Amino acid sequence: MGFNLLSFDDMLYNFLKKQELEEHLSHIIRNIEDEFDFQSIGVYLKVPNSEIFRMKISRNISHTFAKNTIFTKGDPMIKELMHYKHLDIRPLGRYIFEKEYSHLLVFPLNYNEELLGFIFIDKSNEVFESEEMTKIKLFASIISLNVQLHLQSKKIEQHRDIYESARIYSSKAFIEKSEVIFSMMKRYKRYLTIAVIIVDNFEKIVRTIGEHETNDFLKQISFIIKNDLRETDIIGKIHKDSFAVLMPETSSKNGFITINRVNNRIKKLPMIKVCKIGWGIASNENETKNAEKLLKFAEHAAFDSNRNKEGNITIYK
Repeated sequence: MGFNLLSFDDMLYNFLKKQELEEHLSHIIRNIEDEFDFQSIGVYLKVPNSEIFRMKISRNISHTFAKNTIFTKGDPMIKELMHYKHLDIRPLGRYIFEKEYSHLLVFPLNYNEELLGFIFIDKSNEVFESEEMTKIKLFASIISLNVQLHLQSKKIEQHRDIYESARIYSSKAFIEKSEVIFSMMKRYKRYLTIAVIIVDNFEKIVRTIGEHETNDFLKQISFIIKNDLRETDIIGKIHKDSFAVLMPETSSKNGFITINRVNNRIKKLPMIKVCKIGWGIASNENETKNAEKLLKFAEHAAFDSNRNKEGNITIYK
């Protein structure tokens, strides 16, 4: 049984358009409907920043089942799928979705050793032939790529929103610029200080107040840092939960004064009631070899600050 190449080509062409993930998945499911006889089908995707898998799209599945049936990383089926091999299940099988079946196939949706979700498809009377199983695996791979592209696009948009609005460098660009300035300060025997701010328990905060509110909090932090520092200071978003500030010709003592001023402004934000921040400061006064090492020292100090009950600014010793 060959592919309907025109339909398949149309599906791939639509992937080049900027559409919501649901639209892309609908195109894929329509192509599967044209290619196979099946009883029911469903695509489960991992909920961002959680260990839950929910139904994203389905055919011949009740609304109640789709809404109420979830899976978690601790479920036996999810543990099996973590080996990234499909499950081929016949009658009296170990797993069942909404309907009894004669043959059930479950294919993992994964990218770079990360389980993004899974797709299941079953037949009520017959079994899937070997060629059909190969084709379904191909569709599963296409869904995996679509989901991963969607996730990456969302991350790029979030980062671009922060970077462009506040002129904050990416981690790589920040380190590159820092190394150049570090070399200059070392050559002319000038002070250099790096400060890092880390939002503690970041993943928990996202689950508690939501991704949008968390990103808004990060934007507010970035604007305060940007507006309170000198033009010569370099700012970078080094991780999803942390920013770094490089301050040329600044000792650790003066760096502390600057960061304390910025810290007091951030602590006035309403969101600080549910979020804890910690600062770490490190300087080249101790003959540090390079800027990347100095950044690591500042990160260690910031982690210490988040564990400290007395204050939230630590100078690395």
